Amino acid sequence: MSNPLFLLGAGFNLDANEEAGYHNGYNKEDFLSCKLFGNVGYPLANDLKKICFPTDKNLFISIEELFYNAINDNNLEPILKLCKKITVADGIIIPKLLPEHEQPNCYLEFFNRFKTSSFLTFNYDSLPEIFLYKLNHWNPHDGYGCPVESNFYGTLEEKNNLLKSLVIHLHGSLYVLTSNFDLIEEKENYNLVKPKRPTFTFDPQTPLFHPNYDSVPPQIVNESLENRIIAPIPDKTEGLKKDFIDKMYSKAKDLINNTKQIVVIGYNFSEHDKSSYQNLS
Repeated sequence: MSNPLFLLGAGFNLDANEEAGYHNGYNKEDFLSCKLFGNVGYPLANDLKKICFPTDKNLFISIEELFYNAINDNNLEPILKLCKKITVADGIIIPKLLPEHEQPNCYLEFFNRFKTSSFLTFNYDSLPEIFLYKLNHWNPHDGYGCPVESNFYGTLEEKNNLLKSLVIHLHGSLYVLTSNFDLIEEKENYNLVKPKRPTFTFDPQTPLFHPNYDSVPPQIVNESLENRIIAPIPDKTEGLKKDFIDKMYSKAKDLINNTKQIVVIGYNFSEHDKSSYQNLS
């Protein structure tokens, strides 16, 4: 198994919690020193109800229906809680597993072994690209499978030394924003909105890409976190039409058509995800 294409699903990063020492989402040292409050690990779908809908006691309604109802009611708090949960896990769990931490773990071993592979993922988190970036095998400029702009502060040599494994986010990434317009400043205290072809910008939600990459300035951020991903709702058809996600599927199909071996890691697909995975096959 030299260079397979990987398809990552829900559950791929679950073991990262234990590997980083966060048993049931808690680290004894952090808990006793009061550095962190609450469960900081990567969640499974079964965890989302108590995280995003803590007051809902209906045992017969699915998490997908809860998100769908909330979005229809223009209640964005649950999806924002999910986004925050994932970015916090990226920032707390991953650093304890990276090469500089010198702690052997299954993720470091895995990405070291397959750092020249490419990865399709249905997950929102950035665990794969953070590991590959630290191993000098990924960069955001073309590592997402399409051109992505970034605030790059490193040297040209550092930029060119990063090899290019691909991480394709099939349900979107919290770290990539899409812009369909420019704001043109005018003298009379107003801005003109000028439509343009979609452009994509790397907007890391963690300092793990510093000092080479930083978040984009607030004045040019025109897509909020919850709009960068397909929400976990029953019907993802509209979400699959998003500009960035459309690019991801196009690149994923190219990779699938040109590989001899695909390895799937994660839990089984929900019946609500048929539109997502059938679109690949």
